Amino acid sequence: MKTGKGAIEHGRFHIPFRHYGDHANVLLCVSGILQTMAVWRAVTRRFSPHFTVVVFDMPGVGRSRIKSGSTHVTVQEQIDVVHALVQHFAPSGDLTLAGSSWGTAIAAGYAAQCPAAVQHLVLSSFGMKPNAEMERIVEHAQALYHARNYAAGADLIIDMLAQGVATTYKRQIASQFENLSDANASAFHEHCLNILKLGHLQDVIDLSQIRARTLIVNGSEDRIIDLDDMWLAKNLIPDCECLLVDGVGHFLHFERPEILDDYEDFMVARAVPPGTSRADRRPTLETMLR
Repeated sequence: MKTGKGAIEHGRFHIPFRHYGDHANVLLCVSGILQTMAVWRAVTRRFSPHFTVVVFDMPGVGRSRIKSGSTHVTVQEQIDVVHALVQHFAPSGDLTLAGSSWGTAIAAGYAAQCPAAVQHLVLSSFGMKPNAEMERIVEHAQALYHARNYAAGADLIIDMLAQGVATTYKRQIASQFENLSDANASAFHEHCLNILKLGHLQDVIDLSQIRARTLIVNGSEDRIIDLDDMWLAKNLIPDCECLLVDGVGHFLHFERPEILDDYEDFMVARAVPPGTSRADRRPTLETMLR
């Protein structure tokens, strides 16, 4: 498998990336808050035979650098980073954009702003607004940040969101929070505030502009996402399927690795060239599940 790494300099940001595979079709993965590119390891292994899989660290996360200005990174700046990577890796090819958690808002935002650029869109753990549980988590995270008790953030995430993941991944979460720099912690704090300030996603992003064939996958036990959100999104996105996975929380394929089978069914087995009509496609996952 062909692999490579590098970085792009985009405005005030230094963005490191890795890519796996050597294909015209590109799968660009957009991580959630404080998630480094490492969270996509299982995805890169699974899909590099079919795509050039691109993973990266958002500004303020991992090995990225904010070279100037505030640690506050706006939603539009994050969307612009995605655009820069798309221009680097898939200026004219077939693009699948995959977002996880907060990354779903950025991926959906890019797909709405640049509808012709994205052919397939996968949104995992997708919400339309912060619910009461999310607001409580953010309030706790803010208190820990101001107390400079970064390590306790891992306990918060694990207790509230990651009870169902393997012990190995829990250790990775703990290690990440224990080793947070002040700059990374500040960026994390600002990202948390972003969530609350964003409000309802549809007020900021016009989901009806998305033209990509879209799959939303949520877990039935996800405490920070209201289940009605994905059905609301389905009614707004013109070509959208929804998959609700019973007994799974926020960290979907970490809790149940076989969920990657559903991603492969959507992205590979049932992928269709741009311009193919709905009538030519196989039944959707939602149709098959009901």
